[in-house]
Amino acid sequence: MAKKSMYSTSVLPVVEYFKTHPLPHQGPPMLYQSLQELDHSRLPDVIEGVSCREDMFCEEVLRGARINTNITKEQEHNADVMLGLLFMMVGGVDEAHDLVLPYSLPFDSEWGAPAILDSPALGNATYSHALVHRTEGKHVGELGMVGWDNCKSWFNETPQDHVMFGRFADAAEKLCKEEQLEGSDLAVVQDCKKGKTWMWESLTDLFTKSGQSAGLNDLADKLHNMEISMLFQHCNSVVNLL
Repeated sequence: MAKKSMYSTSVLPVVEYFKTHPLPHQGPPMLYQSLQELDHSRLPDVIEGVSCREDMFCEEVLRGARINTNITKEQEHNADVMLGLLFMMVGGVDEAHDLVLPYSLPFDSEWGAPAILDSPALGNATYSHALVHRTEGKHVGELGMVGWDNCKSWFNETPQDHVMFGRFADAAEKLCKEEQLEGSDLAVVQDCKKGKTWMWESLTDLFTKSGQSAGLNDLADKLHNMEISMLFQHCNSVVNLL
């Protein structure tokens, strides 16, 4: 029996591109336009092969669905969230925002599709929505909020038993040890953690202070890219039944 693919043929090139083109944790101001209004040509060419949720599904999953099974709502909704994260991997933060809005916001918005209440993708959508506004960072966005503050509000909306919180806390702890921080950089990290394990509050606080040194900026970049990658892999496991 052939080994099941981890990613679809549309997704794999973008994942590979992301590995060699990591993102800065601080992005530019968001555009706040709908998917129809956004100029996708501003993004790298590698994303041109991706256009819809169906592109998120491995060919084996789609073939199986045609033969004897149905794609579930959980898979469908998470495929949209996964598509948003894929856009985020190439700098399409506004595309990501528009794609996760229907599953995270409990009412219709001017940018995303109509709200879908009680979605099985709610947790992954609110987590992704938080990452969108953390990327917005220091810039003022919707509702006159600074991105970091908006990020915190969306992490508050994310179910606190989300599996990613524990997974990423462990990964962040390991990365910080590998970085072997010293002096003032180590002091900033310790101040953010306050003797506790990494959580979204302390990580967001670190991001707000990343401009204090090149070392902290580099650490925030690595944490940011790692978290996007881990959440994307988690959504992919739901979509493609891995």
